[in-house]
Amino acid sequence: MGSARVVLTNDLDLDARKEFIAATWASIQSESHGGSPVEVDCVAVASFGPVDEAVIGMLVNLARASQRNGARVALVHAAKPMRAQFERAGVAHFFDWER
Repeated sequence: MGSARVVLTNDLDLDARKEFIAATWASIQSESHGGSPVEVDCVAVASFGPVDEAVIGMLVNLARASQRNGARVALVHAAKPMRAQFERAGVAHFFDWER
């Protein structure tokens, strides 16, 4: 089974976050027994500014839920500043990082 993929953007308002969470949670549930990570494509996230703290919290909660369900979340195409921001926040270890 291939990895499920959802796309993260940096302009998520409250409704868009709800949709993102629902899509990611559905992917987590479908992948929990397949061994493939749920991929969050970060290519659309602007690399020139920091990721919103609420978005980081949302992703960490999804990653922890994924781990409880036997799956992982992979952040794909994340810019170096994004990864550095997650490392500074002490949450980078919740994710697989793929280029």
